[in-house]
Amino acid sequence: MFRQTWAEINLSNIEHNIKLILNHFPKDTFFCPMVKANAYGHGDVKVAQFLEMLGVRHIGVCLIEEGLLLRQLGVSTDILVFRGFDSRGARKMIESKLTPVVSTWEQLETLIFLKEKTKIHIKFDTGMNRLGFEVAEVGEVLSRFKAQSHLELEGVLTHLYQSDDGLNPNGETVEQLSCFLNILEVFKSYAKNFHVLNSGGIVCKMLGASGILNQYDWGLRPGLLIYGYSPVLESGLDFKPAMTLQSRTNLIRNIKKGEGVSYGHTWKAPKDSKIAVVPIGYADGWHRILSNKTQVLWNGQKASLVGNICMDYLMLDVTGLTEEKENEVIFFGQSKMGTEISAANSAVDAQTITWEVLTSVGERVPRLYRK
Repeated sequence: MFRQTWAEINLSNIEHNIKLILNHFPKDTFFCPMVKANAYGHGDVKVAQFLEMLGVRHIGVCLIEEGLLLRQLGVSTDILVFRGFDSRGARKMIESKLTPVVSTWEQLETLIFLKEKTKIHIKFDTGMNRLGFEVAEVGEVLSRFKAQSHLELEGVLTHLYQSDDGLNPNGETVEQLSCFLNILEVFKSYAKNFHVLNSGGIVCKMLGASGILNQYDWGLRPGLLIYGYSPVLESGLDFKPAMTLQSRTNLIRNIKKGEGVSYGHTWKAPKDSKIAVVPIGYADGWHRILSNKTQVLWNGQKASLVGNICMDYLMLDVTGLTEEKENEVIFFGQSKMGTEISAANSAVDAQTITWEVLTSVGERVPRLYRK
C-alpha cells in the first residue's frame, strides 16, 4: 500500500459472532447470513468464502450481480437473491444456480413460464410495505405454486421493520409474527423453512423473549450482527466488531492561535496547536457531515476532527497528545494500545446508523484479512 489507510477485517470475530448466535438456537435452524452491500463493507467475496469454509449453507445478497460475482470467484454455497428480477435476470439466476426470492406475481409467472427446475423462496409483506405478496393473497399464491412441479419451495419469509422491540409483548414484532403465523399454517406442508428474524429479532430471542417470538423455530437472517454490532442497544451480549478502519498520519503541522484549518476555515485554533493530516476523506466513506463533530483515536488517545473533511484528507487536533513513530489513527475498532472506539459512535455524530457507517467504507480502502 502506498497510502497507509486500510480496513482490517478480523475473520475470527465473525466466526465468534456466528457461534454466539447459533449457540442460542437449535442445530437445524435455517441460517442465512447476509453478505449484500459488499458484506456490509467487510468485503463480500472474502467473507462469503470464509462462511462457506465454516460450513454455512446459505448466504443472502440483494442484487443478482452480487450473486454472480460470488459464483465467478468460486463460492458454491446456496445464494439467495432478495431484490427481485425480470425474465433476463431469472434466466441468469437459474444458469448460475442462484436461488430467487419471489415477491411479486410477475416474478412468479416468469419462473413458471421458463419451466426450469428451480428452488425458490416466497416473501410476504406483513407491514414493511416494501417487497412481498399481500397477506390476503396467501391462498392464491399457494394454489399457483402447487400447480408447478418444476418449482421447489425451500422457504417462506417476511421482513421485520422494528425488530428491536421484540421483547415487548405488545410490540410491532409480535404483531408481525402473529400475522406471519397464519401464512406458516397455510404453507407448512410445502416449505420447511420459515425465516423471519433479522439481527434485532435474533438478539431479542437470545435475550429471552417469550411468547410467539420464542414459540417457533424461526429461521435467521443476521446482517449487522455477524459483523459485531447489535441493533438492540445495551444487549450485554459479547458480539465483537470485525472491522477496524485505520490510517497513519501523513504529517504534523504547528499552527498559531487564530489560524484556520481546511476549506472555509470552519475551525480556527483557540491556541497554538498541533494538527495531524490524515490520508482519508469523504471519497473513502468518512462523511463530510462529521467535520468538526467527532473524535477518533490517535495513538490510542481521543483526538478531535477539526476543519472540513476533504475528498482525500482530514485533520485532527492532536495538541498535547503523545506522538509515536507511526502515529496510528483508528476511526473505529481497536488500537494497538488496546483502546477501542465504536462505529456506533460515529453513526451518532453523523446523525445516521451503524449500517451506513460500515457500508460507506469505500472501494479504494484496501481490506486486509486476518484470523
